[in-house]
Amino acid sequence: MRGRAGAAAGWVALGILVVLVVLAVWAGSRGESVGLHERDPDDASPTGARAVAEVLRDQGVEVVVVHSISEATAQTRGHGGDTTLLLDDDWWMLGADAYARVADLTDSVLLVQPRDAALEAIVPEVVYAGFPASVADADCELPAAQRAETIIATGDAYDAPDDAIRCFPTPGGAASLVRLERSGTQITVLGSGDVLANETITDHGAAALALGLLGERGRLVWYQPGLDDLVVASDTGTLASRQADWYLPLMVLLLLVGIAAILWRGRRMGPVVVEDLPVEVRASETMEGRARLYERGAARGHAIDILRRSTIDRLARTLGLPRTADDDAVIAATAAATGRDPADVDALLRTLEARNDRAVVHLSDQLATLERDLTHSVRPR
Repeated sequence: MRGRAGAAAGWVALGILVVLVVLAVWAGSRGESVGLHERDPDDASPTGARAVAEVLRDQGVEVVVVHSISEATAQTRGHGGDTTLLLDDDWWMLGADAYARVADLTDSVLLVQPRDAALEAIVPEVVYAGFPASVADADCELPAAQRAETIIATGDAYDAPDDAIRCFPTPGGAASLVRLERSGTQITVLGSGDVLANETITDHGAAALALGLLGERGRLVWYQPGLDDLVVASDTGTLASRQADWYLPLMVLLLLVGIAAILWRGRRMGPVVVEDLPVEVRASETMEGRARLYERGAARGHAIDILRRSTIDRLARTLGLPRTADDDAVIAATAAATGRDPADVDALLRTLEARNDRAVVHLSDQLATLERDLTHSVRPR
């Protein structure tokens, strides 16, 4: 009896949790901030960016936080060349037209880890080129980057035209920070958003770079798009204004029906039985599993090609190489990063033969080891 009562109580708790989540989402749709953004300048958690925002204020920079394009427009209008607009669309709220509008709001725009649609709308010459994973030197003339000297380059890297300033280059030739002028507007693209986060702001030169970029002018409008930016192209109202009068009562009714169903089924099913499974999953299980699958199908040649191709693609991403990098470039960069003989890496990735099924599985182990070695080599210590 106690087991059934405990199970029912558990389902009730789950129902209450669902209620709270739905109410929180509904409150967000009414225009309230739900604080779900990374690098939120009002958030003191490890992933927030309150530290850099507070230091900027202490240094005399006026920091204005906005969550809609209408607010961003109002806060930049009439301020001339004294305002930097930071756009951090981490939830991909905006469309191409909105991105283009943002670029026209002021003559200094800072894009934080922009997605492809934002780059295409604002600076189509700047192209995503993979993700870096290493400590990078400034290697450019931008004062903020020179003061930082080095950063832990994470996030995204970009290819940019020759007239752009390119800072913190990756081994593949891309850059973690790009600045260029277009139609009288200074566009800065920051691929390493972690330099703004509370938990990483003290790593290497992150603080110097963040304060240098965000504090270049006396006023910073920090724009993280919110739910009010999710509007139909022909409608300028908010989500709340487009809800019918019956929307909230219907949601409450559906919620009550759902809770009743949870309680009903919870009583019938009884308590959940927890049992430890005598299984230990190896990190290389996926690669070995694929090798054994091809082994059973007697498709050794195809198995080797698939394993090697997949490994080369992952190595290139780990190294931050562009999509256009050929196998020779990947092999050379991998050998340099891991300290292995280039001939050995070339043999493993291209020419080493597996004459039987067991050799296919052994080859997959070697490829997995190579990936692990590279990850450890480029991972910041």
